Amino acid sequence: MKNSLSQRTINRLTQYHTILRDYSKKGIENITSALISQYLKIDETQVRKDLKSINCKGKCKVGYVVSELKEIIEDVLDYKITKRAYVIGAGNLGTALSKYSKFDEFGLKIEALFDTDIKKIGQNIDNKPIYDLKDISQIIKKTGVNIAILTLPNKVAQSVTDELVIAGIKYIWNFAPTILTVPDGIKVWNENLIGSFLQFCAIEDIK
Repeated sequence: MKNSLSQRTINRLTQYHTILRDYSKKGIENITSALISQYLKIDETQVRKDLKSINCKGKCKVGYVVSELKEIIEDVLDYKITKRAYVIGAGNLGTALSKYSKFDEFGLKIEALFDTDIKKIGQNIDNKPIYDLKDISQIIKKTGVNIAILTLPNKVAQSVTDELVIAGIKYIWNFAPTILTVPDGIKVWNENLIGSFLQFCAIEDIK
């Protein structure tokens, strides 16, 4: 079902899930589409449409059962299926992502980092080893990991991406400030931090 959902719908479902997690921790059993829409400042009709798209129906004046809706979203978005990944670049951003413990809750397991800095190679970050980037092909053949989280400078991002593709990486979460060129069949998700900030400033008219 996930493949039939738009990226915007998936993004909203992850936000719904965050609200549901908070409700679950507080022991609140039900939630309405109106409350969800108020939290996220979106149209209630959109919330109902999104939840209908994942075959979840609420009850009049009661809303949705928090535990059931949370479970459905987790199943639809494959939260419970572990996705193994490597972080490419053990700088500040790569280190921060590797230490982010919440990834495990959503099925993302960062197993190691790769870098070219001899001062970093051989060290561990949050029990995750840092390997030499030149060894990635050999390591991927042993482990079968096919997801790379790219946190490299613009000037080396494309050349390293070429190496990753040859090594067997099929999915790239790109934090590098550049648009990557990859062969057909390789999936890239570009995370534009600066673009997101500027969009936020424009929307909120921050001076």
